[in-house]
Amino acid sequence: MKNMKIALAFVAAVLFSNVTLAQGKIAVLDLQRAILSTEAAKKELKALNAAPEYSKLTAQAESLNAEMKALAEDLQTKGLTWSNERQAKQRKDIEYKRADMQLVAQKLKQEQNEIVQKLINQYIEKARAVTNDIIKSGGYGLVLQPQAVIHADTGYDITAQITDRLNKAK
Repeated sequence: MKNMKIALAFVAAVLFSNVTLAQGKIAVLDLQRAILSTEAAKKELKALNAAPEYSKLTAQAESLNAEMKALAEDLQTKGLTWSNERQAKQRKDIEYKRADMQLVAQKLKQEQNEIVQKLINQYIEKARAVTNDIIKSGGYGLVLQPQAVIHADTGYDITAQITDRLNKAK
């Protein structure tokens, strides 16, 4: 009976090891990051930052931020000597600046999102083909998105490989 249990355990171990080997390797891939890390994508994003409208919005956001900080500093340093009405007006001015800044930040984010979406749409098919090639040639049995992984060493990440192949594919 004891020999039978040992034999079953041995057979189970051999079968399990064969199943594990047949499943292949595991990789982590951030396809969006792979696309946005390409040289072409970097050029597009750099062009966005240099665009006059975008630069104007960026300068406006920086100006609003500086004004808001100055108002808050004044309130903190001089506020104790001010009347309640003056303090309330200063707080209201700070809130108005904060609302203006949030609106400008939303505009900037919208501009970025449009470029990112354009780039993803432009490169997604090529990225999928490159990904499939790397998966097949690398013998990967499971590819996960980084959001689904709690921990993975950098050796599991094939994102840079995808970016490299996309740069070469042009």
